[in-house]
Amino acid sequence: MFDSLERCLQLYEDAQFYEEEFEDRSYDIPFFLESARQCGSPVLELGCGSGRITIPIARAGIDIDGIDLSAPMLAKGKIKAAAAGCDQIRFQQGNFSQFVMPRDYKLIFCATNALQHLLENQQIDDCFASVRQCLAPTGLFVIDVFNPNRTKLARRWDQRYLFKEMQTQTHGKLSVFARSEYHPTSQILRFQLDYRRQADDIQVKVKDVEMRCLFPNELDEFCQRHGFTINHKFGNYQSDPFTADSAKQILMCSLTPTR
Repeated sequence: MFDSLERCLQLYEDAQFYEEEFEDRSYDIPFFLESARQCGSPVLELGCGSGRITIPIARAGIDIDGIDLSAPMLAKGKIKAAAAGCDQIRFQQGNFSQFVMPRDYKLIFCATNALQHLLENQQIDDCFASVRQCLAPTGLFVIDVFNPNRTKLARRWDQRYLFKEMQTQTHGKLSVFARSEYHPTSQILRFQLDYRRQADDIQVKVKDVEMRCLFPNELDEFCQRHGFTINHKFGNYQSDPFTADSAKQILMCSLTPTR
């Protein structure tokens, strides 16, 4: 378990590069901002990173905390929050698979596949148990993971493909090539991202990523086992109903009333 978390941390050591890669990603922010507005303060984000979603919610006047294991990402988040006039955000370093917070929250969310960094069943169970302990009785727990695509899972390691292109301040325009393989026994999708400068095809970074695939029925069972009722299940950030072909699984969960 420790080794998997250490490997995950390596992905986020270069917080500045992460910022350059994802600074333009904003399509999911309105969904979580609206969820926070509807639920009210306080809010907790699990795996908050450098505050890409946390800070816009705070700027809307909502009291929000964030927890993340990566010290460089949290340091970047604090700098960004100060620049945005959001010094009130409480950034806490910690493992969101096992955490204790000093107050209850009306909304707890784990966005953009962050939950899938927890590779083992016990880690996921511990996370859900921690959420249950600090979710307000009428609070909402929002889970956001990708829906495993069987065509993509069938890719072989030797099938390298262009994943995306991106513009950076430090390296100019990059082409990002990917290759992946799925291990059905562990349900872990392993992939490698090769960042190459377009000007001269020089490699500037390599990321080795492992993510736990959570299939729809399995994710439902995790929720039910830990006393959560799934109120809605969406297939995208526009709140369209989930289908087998949806790219995302976004679950809106509340505590199951005890009899």
